[in-house]
Amino acid sequence: MVSIIILNYNGREFLVDCLNSLFEQNYKDFEIILFDNASSDDSVKFVKDNYVNPELKIICSETNLGFAGGNNEALKYAQGDYVVLLNNDTVVEKDWLAELVNGINYGNDIGMVQSLVLTEGIPGKYYLKNGTVNLFGHNIMEVFEINKDGMGEIFQVNGCSLIIRKELIDKLGSLFPDEYFAYAEDTYLSFMVKFAGYKIYHNAKSVVQHKGSSTMKKYKNEFITFHQERNRLLNFLIFFSDTFRRKYYPLLIYNLVIKLFYSLFLRKYSLKGILKAYLWIVRNSDWIENKRNEVSMHKKVNEDEILKYLSGKTANGDNIIEKMLNSITLTYLKIVNLKVIELT
Repeated sequence: MVSIIILNYNGREFLVDCLNSLFEQNYKDFEIILFDNASSDDSVKFVKDNYVNPELKIICSETNLGFAGGNNEALKYAQGDYVVLLNNDTVVEKDWLAELVNGINYGNDIGMVQSLVLTEGIPGKYYLKNGTVNLFGHNIMEVFEINKDGMGEIFQVNGCSLIIRKELIDKLGSLFPDEYFAYAEDTYLSFMVKFAGYKIYHNAKSVVQHKGSSTMKKYKNEFITFHQERNRLLNFLIFFSDTFRRKYYPLLIYNLVIKLFYSLFLRKYSLKGILKAYLWIVRNSDWIENKRNEVSMHKKVNEDEILKYLSGKTANGDNIIEKMLNSITLTYLKIVNLKVIELT
């Protein structure tokens, strides 16, 4: 059986299409756990009035626990052998769930599988290959090949639609740190699974139509920038060794300079959000150290093997400035001998 967890925060407008597409699945052995993060738009009342189904459980939180805390809490109610995380602003095709289950059973060493998530506004060329993340936690596109059968090994799952074995979650202890709230928690989970010795795959036959960032648009830019920047960097400070971090700290300064420039002159980020993220990291060194100790108990793979799945680029390289920044970063990584995917 599969437990499908859907987090909802004021997403009533999306729930009809999402739930209807789930009840039309060709794969029938599933339960739906709708976890409501203290919505104020009568989402829960709407679902209770319109959906009377034994497969549907509705759990309500008195406070908004975010994506991380909400999924952790919803997991307590999951009875399935597999756990699927699905965004509420999605519509899934009829074979979506069957193909996720097929994907996770593609090999005994596979820990997680993601769907093909077709997000509004993303150019079609970016779906021809799978991407990865760079050393700052940003997405770098067009890296990993997709096989003819739709399967392909990747580094990071997309938290919008993924499947993971319940026994693996139990082994790892949880899905995400509650403190993350939102953003980069799927990267955290990917690090956990990869370091534990499992592979992560993409299945292009499991198709999801996705609105994209529908919930987070309700938050202010400072809030979003803070959680994005802090969580992206925390993943590297938590999972990697002292040796790596000594080489990483100059990159953090380099990243800060770039982000400040983009904040001040291009308004791409909130300046306060960037500064708050770095200040949080400095002030919470004890928390970071405790998380390092927790994840170290599950690590079976050398970090050099993980680095081979990560990009050393600063950005995708779509313009002259990005290409120049990529050249600087890759030169530095070559000097300090960090073997990212471009240098192997």
